[in-house]
Amino acid sequence: MFQRFAKTAGTLAALLICTALPPSRLAAAEASRPSPIGIWRGTSTCTDLVAAPGCNDEIVVYELTPGSKSGMVHWKADKVVDGQRQPMGEMDLTYDTSEGCWRAEFQSPRMHSVWCLTVDGAHMTGTGRLLPGKQVIRKIDVRRSEGAAGTSG
Repeated sequence: MFQRFAKTAGTLAALLICTALPPSRLAAAEASRPSPIGIWRGTSTCTDLVAAPGCNDEIVVYELTPGSKSGMVHWKADKVVDGQRQPMGEMDLTYDTSEGCWRAEFQSPRMHSVWCLTVDGAHMTGTGRLLPGKQVIRKIDVRRSEGAAGTSG
């Protein structure tokens, strides 16, 4: 009985130490993450038409803004059809240190997927994977725009 208590107490102590980072260290960790904030233009291409037969390659415009909570980013995704932006959806992303990307899960009656976006300066790449099988169904390749939101890609 004592061994189980000691193990539980040790785990709890380690958890408390890890979550008790000083605010300055927590802010520094958040500041070191590559920021996806901005307007991004590029492509979202299909990679597995067996897993996602209804998939279509798209020219995209993504607007990423600060989220409603600290450490969160809001992602508004549009596709460009006949020169006009058409909304595809919106999600909130959080930074996943284990994958090194801004991550979100999406679930609808038709599918369950996870999205992972990696920022490298003015270039952002990413994937959309189906769950639970983790088949990569989309590949994202976008560049940060300098100007205001528009429809040209």
